[in-house]
Amino acid sequence: MKSKFSKIRCIAAAFTFVFISAVFLTSCKAKKEDVKIDLTQGWTYSLVENAGSEDFTAFDNAKLGNLETLVPKQYGFIWLKKTFTVPEELKNQNLGVYLGRISIADETFVNGSYIGGEGKCPPDEFSAWNTARFYTISQAILNSGENEILIKIWVDAEGSVVSNPFISTVDTARKAASREAFWNSKINLIFAFLMLVIAAYHLMLYFKNKNEKENRMFAFINILSALYLSVFFYGELPFAFDSKVSFLFFQKVFSNSLPFFICYMVISFIITFVHSTEKKAVTYIRLAFLILPVVIILFAPDYRILRSMRWTFMMLIPPMLYLFFVIIRALVKKEKDAVTLLFGFSPLLVIFLIDIIVHNILKIYSFPYITSIGWQLVIVSLLFILANRFVNSRRQVEELNRTLENKVEERTKELSESNSKLSEANNQLELTNNQLIDAKKKADRDLKLAANVQNSFYNPSLPHFKNWDVVYHFKPAAGVSGDLYDFFHDGKELQGVGLFDVSGHGIASGLVTMLAKNVIDRKFRECANLPFSRVVSEIDRQITEDKGDIENYLTGVLLRIQGNQVELINAGHPKVFIRTAKNGRCYPVEPKEPVEKNGIIGFGGLKQEFKALKFKMQKGDSIILYTDCLNESENKEGEQFTEARIAAAFEDAGIGSAKSKLDYVLNRFYKFTEGTIVKDDLTVIVLQYNP
Repeated sequence: MKSKFSKIRCIAAAFTFVFISAVFLTSCKAKKEDVKIDLTQGWTYSLVENAGSEDFTAFDNAKLGNLETLVPKQYGFIWLKKTFTVPEELKNQNLGVYLGRISIADETFVNGSYIGGEGKCPPDEFSAWNTARFYTISQAILNSGENEILIKIWVDAEGSVVSNPFISTVDTARKAASREAFWNSKINLIFAFLMLVIAAYHLMLYFKNKNEKENRMFAFINILSALYLSVFFYGELPFAFDSKVSFLFFQKVFSNSLPFFICYMVISFIITFVHSTEKKAVTYIRLAFLILPVVIILFAPDYRILRSMRWTFMMLIPPMLYLFFVIIRALVKKEKDAVTLLFGFSPLLVIFLIDIIVHNILKIYSFPYITSIGWQLVIVSLLFILANRFVNSRRQVEELNRTLENKVEERTKELSESNSKLSEANNQLELTNNQLIDAKKKADRDLKLAANVQNSFYNPSLPHFKNWDVVYHFKPAAGVSGDLYDFFHDGKELQGVGLFDVSGHGIASGLVTMLAKNVIDRKFRECANLPFSRVVSEIDRQITEDKGDIENYLTGVLLRIQGNQVELINAGHPKVFIRTAKNGRCYPVEPKEPVEKNGIIGFGGLKQEFKALKFKMQKGDSIILYTDCLNESENKEGEQFTEARIAAAFEDAGIGSAKSKLDYVLNRFYKFTEGTIVKDDLTVIVLQYNP
């Protein structure tokens, strides 16, 4: 027993020693900064082999991490060229060039002389993406004046030069490449070796006691993880890895498929470890989330399509959520190791998010991927958990052998106390439930009061406007609406129409609608003689000022009407459509030339601009305004109604009154969404010019 525990402690200590050594070694810096020729800027590129100087084009060197964007169909060769001059401190000696990591393969030349290359080009394509490039430049090929470095790079769906390349002394360049290789390759090779050792040890434990199935599963997890890590270190292997399999097959199996097998095995391990049970239907669903993406991946005909299939990794999310559900369920059931499991998996989530932010959002490609290190921490955590369970089991057996009678008495007492606590908890739960019921009743009353107050702000009916036929449909999703509409008129003279949508839901957004309605109504009338863009700017300023730190903002459409001339400003709202009586066609009201869209209203801290559109209405022309509930509501299949369907329905509504057009559009909408719940506030306004 002691021998087993000693071996576990040795393995854990090895992991810790490797990690601390890595941090210590890579933190050591030269006391004196070495002279370097910077290669991060000044590159030009060409897509023509044996190109002359005139065939090379300057480009934004920030794209060194995404060279595939420069190559047609993201498939082919690209030549990068840069000129440099050797400073006095580096003359009369061999130099080293450090180019970091390059995807997929490269051949590098200085002054026309080949100095090195990594990876393979078609027909035997194989990426050396994780191999740090270090090549030696003989002083015999260097000129006293201007020199030229040329890199021929093969691109297939990806192409990049990451890190911070430079030319310096051979020793300086070699050290930079060694550091890069350690963090991106060697450390993963070391971890993979230790994982195989752990796997062998736990397989031995399983064969000695086959009742402990978690040892077998943990061994398989380590074997699969070691195979997956080969994606990072295959360039460090002493044999030619690429001579065994094709790059496409390697990526399909090792890089894209293994994560699904690892995820499946980890969940099975956790279920066994916490003594949980799983329904057959759930097991079949988990198998589907393993088999389906793997089959899709294996049928990818080439690497470009395989790269485009990264969406398949989204299918890891449901199993991972289920994993945390199993752990939390065990936590609720007070399984001893559930808390440790939860904390053991948490670092992986944090480190995975860091990789996403650094590489996909900040695009800092020189920073190494650390998710694999996070997974090593999970493996170490599981190792310690298994070791802890082993030790605890041993102690419990020894303790039970010595004091079995006392243990029975203690357990009986604990059970009695637990029953007492459970009874108290039930009483407290009943009290809490009653309090929640009372709180809900109060909240319902408050919501009803807020809805009544809000409804009082709207006129129940509209006058019959001179020259305009106006109808509207207003249906809040709950008691309080976040939609705001208003009609500005002087008696029967229609002067304007507004339709706005406040972000958020509930009482907060309802209060903002009431505040905004007052501001919009007042500013529309006070600023009647100002340019229309100035009117909306004043509304934006006043609402931002009045609502203070409240985060809600508005999108909307505001119309100012004089006779048959209409001015319209769309502030981040869905499209407005006009249906002409002349030909019965429906068109969006938007500028003919593409311009920057207007801002939104009430979003503090941004300088907003609002540009107005002017157009004239002809007899029988009609306009439809609506909130996003109309175009974004979905049917049973998850399809949205869309602006295109709105335009088609408005066009098909015929030549009748504004009400007949509104009813036609709403009938189409409700028929489309039949069988689903409309979850948002819905407001639709139709105006028809009838002089």
